Amino acid sequence: MNQDRWQKVKVLFEAAVELAPLERRRFLDNSCGKDNELRREVENLLDSDEDAESFLEYPAAQEVASLIIQAETKNFATGKSFGHYEIIRQIGAGGMGEVYLAQDTRLDRRVAVKILNREFSRHEQNLQRFIQEAKAASALNHPNILVIHEIGETADSNYIVSEFIEGDTLREHFRNRPLKLSEILDISTQIANALSAAHAARIVHRDIKPENIMVRPDGYVKILDFGLAKLVEPKVIGFEDATARQNQTAKGVILGTVNYMSPEQAKGEKLDERTDIFSFGVLVYEMIAGKTPFAGNSMSETFANLINREPQPLARFAAAVPAEFERIVAKTLRKNKDERYQTMKDLLTDLKSLQKRLDFEADYNQLGVPPSGGERLNDPKMQKLELTVTTEKDLPEGGTLNKKSIAVLPFANMSADAENEYFCDGLAEELLNALAKIGNLKVAARTSSFSFKNRSVDISEIGSALNVETILEGSVRRSGNRLRITVQLVNAANGF
Repeated sequence: MNQDRWQKVKVLFEAAVELAPLERRRFLDNSCGKDNELRREVENLLDSDEDAESFLEYPAAQEVASLIIQAETKNFATGKSFGHYEIIRQIGAGGMGEVYLAQDTRLDRRVAVKILNREFSRHEQNLQRFIQEAKAASALNHPNILVIHEIGETADSNYIVSEFIEGDTLREHFRNRPLKLSEILDISTQIANALSAAHAARIVHRDIKPENIMVRPDGYVKILDFGLAKLVEPKVIGFEDATARQNQTAKGVILGTVNYMSPEQAKGEKLDERTDIFSFGVLVYEMIAGKTPFAGNSMSETFANLINREPQPLARFAAAVPAEFERIVAKTLRKNKDERYQTMKDLLTDLKSLQKRLDFEADYNQLGVPPSGGERLNDPKMQKLELTVTTEKDLPEGGTLNKKSIAVLPFANMSADAENEYFCDGLAEELLNALAKIGNLKVAARTSSFSFKNRSVDISEIGSALNVETILEGSVRRSGNRLRITVQLVNAANGF
């Protein structure tokens, strides 16, 4: 690229980087016109600038970042001491500075030392953001969030010392091999757990992406880089203007990474916890589909997709993905934040329920019990399954069953293992769903039937409360590889 061309790219980059995403798009439309190559060069620098803000940077971003910021980063040689930290090697670099693996000689442990480069630290806003990263992360005490040990400065450097995490970024983790559904669900649950804790402390991350997630060799997940984190102040009625001033972000500052930002981020609107929920949904979608839901061929196309296009169904990329998982992800990606999950806690509850359900289906599949219900009693694997059913022929004379309406009660867990409770509930749900498909049969809703769980109520009272004439109840007892299911169909009027 000749000097004049580079100067033009540099001028456009410096102007565009200070704009909100949608304003930036309009600026590039007007400034670049039909010069697609010029626009591509500017957008590449903008992409690299965003990537350069992650806690752990990698060499691919370093070269371009150095052109953008023209940093005077101070390199520390192996064996050099930085305070009471002895440098072992450099493990990352980017626009904000460099990250080193070091030995804490006082506490005899390995740590990561992030050093802000001198050029970057000359700007007060950058320095405050660096400090904010440390304060935001250190305020959170959670096993899935990076632990900050210390923040300090020397004569010519500011630094953050954190725990050193052995492992790969999530990007590297799923780039190397396709992830199993169980792995995706486990990683998703750990991330949601951490964000739930952050949100409880009123801290929003605002830059959830694969590069900011580390996966240890044992599968443990850690969230990094709270550099964009924001403390969401509670709104006090009567002080709306003051609260708005507390919550607003300086106009023109880019928050987040394009492929993972929420529509409200792209529009430069005020942000709350729901922006993390959207970014989380993008992350989970990518782990399943192998691509982000709104990615385009350019930054402007990605913005347009984010605002206007709905993501393709996950089933198109992974036919085996459970419908419930697809529903959860779809709800996180609603463009209207009022239609998303409103709290990460609710999202986490749904993920845990799905995880337990899938675990039990896998467990009982080993016994030969089909996850969709029904019995394969002739299957050799089912020889140890006993089924006792009280049917109409077992009723005393005069006892008849009215088959027009029925309620399926949650099955009683007769085993010592409390975890068996989930299988009991799942079995009742499968029966309820099967009965609901029968024409002319009124089936009480699950919510209504399950309201009687663990309650000692007479059958006639249940029948009256649910307005049904027949009750299906049962119990499950598991001992080793033996599974005993007892089911009774009861006339609610007379208890037979």
